[in-house]
Amino acid sequence: MTTTDTTTTATVTSSQGSSQERFEQLQQRLAPVFEQIAAEAAQREADRQVDRRGVDALVDAGYTTARVPVEFGGSGLSFEQFSALLVELGAADSNLAQALRAHVLHLEGVLVSPASPQRDTWLQRIGGGVVVGNAITEVGNAVGTLGTTLRRDGEGVLRLNGTKFYSTGTLYADWIMVSAVDDDGEEVTVTVPVDAPGVQLLDDWDGFGQRLSASGTTVFEDVAVYPENVSDRKPDNGASVVGGQAVAQWVHLGTLAGIGQAVVRDAAGYVGGRSRSFSHGVGELPREDPQVLQVVGEISAGAFGARAAFDAVLPLLAGLLQREAAGDRVGIEIPEDELNLAYVRVYQAQQVIAKSVSRIATEWFEVGGASAVSGGRGLDRHWRNARVLANHNPLIYRARILGDWEVNAVPPSRHYRVGG
Repeated sequence: MTTTDTTTTATVTSSQGSSQERFEQLQQRLAPVFEQIAAEAAQREADRQVDRRGVDALVDAGYTTARVPVEFGGSGLSFEQFSALLVELGAADSNLAQALRAHVLHLEGVLVSPASPQRDTWLQRIGGGVVVGNAITEVGNAVGTLGTTLRRDGEGVLRLNGTKFYSTGTLYADWIMVSAVDDDGEEVTVTVPVDAPGVQLLDDWDGFGQRLSASGTTVFEDVAVYPENVSDRKPDNGASVVGGQAVAQWVHLGTLAGIGQAVVRDAAGYVGGRSRSFSHGVGELPREDPQVLQVVGEISAGAFGARAAFDAVLPLLAGLLQREAAGDRVGIEIPEDELNLAYVRVYQAQQVIAKSVSRIATEWFEVGGASAVSGGRGLDRHWRNARVLANHNPLIYRARILGDWEVNAVPPSRHYRVGG
């Protein structure tokens, strides 16, 4: 795909039928894609295959355009409907769910934006199959500051310069969402094509989990930026201004819930296919051993709890996004108590989901012996990926915020910035 072409023909999506019917049609198209991605996930991670085949299949099937309005080539699904697909992708391969996080958050930001040519351009781009990555975080900067700059050169051309780390999804993307500081010292969001002169993408992410989320370094050297690709919406606020971190956590939590489902799937498949048992087991086959079945049952319950916590926050987040979109257009303000409740619930869900999934991704190994830890099976990736996702926003700080809310009625923080 030509990343600078904004007139790409949008994927043809039927405008007939209800949102539920379009959702079911999209599920049917995505089912074999998810199945293929899941079947190849372990080997792909073992070989560190960062390629676009999986992402391209998701684009072709309509995953990346699920929330795009029908008139722009998408399926026009609701927030809750897409969230179900997010969990399914997380179960198939959490690397790809995380790699596309910037894309889905950028799209949510576009959807709540006021009507404008810039909004329509982005809906056309994404509806036509464009994928968006991110380059926001830096190393060595002070909290609340950025070293990446957007300056006008002697000829009046905007030039982007800087180095970003943890640039999730960039190696799968067509456009990159970048945070920078302009000539007035104001933070802005800049979007540039990945193939623009001066952009360098590095696959140097060395985390022990989420190895294929394309979270490496991105370098910008005198990259020319068109004014229409500059926005004053802050990328650290995730998909929206008022939703901020509450919405930004949504993809992490959905991906973790998906990992929980993958743990149950793989544990059940492993136990059901085993013919070897232990001399001190209490069943001829592992699938007949009550103790083994108890472990599987406990991890099943843990995965259910994680999914239930995720589903519980969706109506609150959907409401925030709907109210923000309406507010941008007709001036409606969202009450502080409604905002506070949304943040509290999301931070509570973060504690439940991250801890539960990390726990069951470890406990399920009690069902088997040496074969369960075979590198060829790659079943350790579920714990590694869950652990890395949980580390994105340290749980201890969110727990403290919750405690301060419960004891002292201090409103939960809506911002999250890192730096020296």
